[in-house]
Amino acid sequence: MGIVILNFRAKVSSRGEADQHLSKPGDAVLVNRGGPRWLVLSCPCGCGERFPVNLDPRSGPAWRIYNAEGGKMSVFPSVWRDTGCQSHYIIWRGRIYLFGSDNDAETDAGIALDDLLEPVSKRLSSAAWRSFVEVADDLGEIPWDVLEACRTLARKRVAEEGTGKLRSHFRLRSALGRTDKVDFTA
Repeated sequence: MGIVILNFRAKVSSRGEADQHLSKPGDAVLVNRGGPRWLVLSCPCGCGERFPVNLDPRSGPAWRIYNAEGGKMSVFPSVWRDTGCQSHYIIWRGRIYLFGSDNDAETDAGIALDDLLEPVSKRLSSAAWRSFVEVADDLGEIPWDVLEACRTLARKRVAEEGTGKLRSHFRLRSALGRTDKVDFTA
């Protein structure tokens, strides 16, 4: 998996103003007209194309943006270009993770998510599977952070991840059922 640094270049009020700020892969411009409308990117794969990612749900399917004006911007869900280079990537905490460039190994954002482990576990049960997106929405957190926290809980054997259609859905391991006696720092 290749990693490109997201380079936030400017905030502008129209799409026409964005291109002048985009020169290299990973450059990004936020078009904000009464609220975030588009994130215009210079494709991180290096193909040279520039394209908008819709952030306005009134205009059709829209991506969510987190920390829009900070250096650690995240976008959800992943961006998969169905034209041009057909690249697929996620934007997470100021980095762009390109799938298929080297291999499709799991991402590692290099961030500590220990503070999320307990709140995430409290939103899981042993009785039902929950999507990491639902948990993120409940917590008001970046979905990529919650996915990483859920997978950390699974590695610690506190939770388990579903397979097939339940991939990216989690539940507490039935042997535990409760998290009040779990050491989240271990």
